[in-house]
Amino acid sequence: MAAAAGLWWLYFDVVSLLVEHRLAETRGRSRLSLAVHAFGYGHFPIVAGIVLTALGVEGVVAHADSGEGLGGFYAGALCGGAATYLAGLLLFGRISAGVWGPFRLAAVCLLLAWLPAAVVLPPLVGLSGVVVLLAAVAAAETWWYAELRRSVREEPDDVVK
Repeated sequence: MAAAAGLWWLYFDVVSLLVEHRLAETRGRSRLSLAVHAFGYGHFPIVAGIVLTALGVEGVVAHADSGEGLGGFYAGALCGGAATYLAGLLLFGRISAGVWGPFRLAAVCLLLAWLPAAVVLPPLVGLSGVVVLLAAVAAAETWWYAELRRSVREEPDDVVK
């Protein structure tokens, strides 16, 4: 659940709101192009990352009591899936809002570096490493982008409540 919550938070916290505002401001062919590129091409690695991460978590659950390492297949799915998800978020943010996420880029590298350890460590330890990385990125972005978060979440003065 913590891994799913981390993935959810990283998508819905700021970038999705920035894109929502950008889509609302864009008109005509530019809006269509933005929607196709961001939600088409940009979302493919996001969805693939979710599926792969879920496969990795399934491997953790299936082998949690085995006392052996997670193994290359499930560790690759777990760490590679989370890295693919974050890379997809980087692509989505770049296409749709013109931003790069340095914390997310660092997390992609750290997840790939964690992969060899996740292969040999007990499954719950491998999953814990992924969850800690996702939580660290979410916490860092929440703190670093606090002002942007507030400005994106504010309602315009002309909206009737």
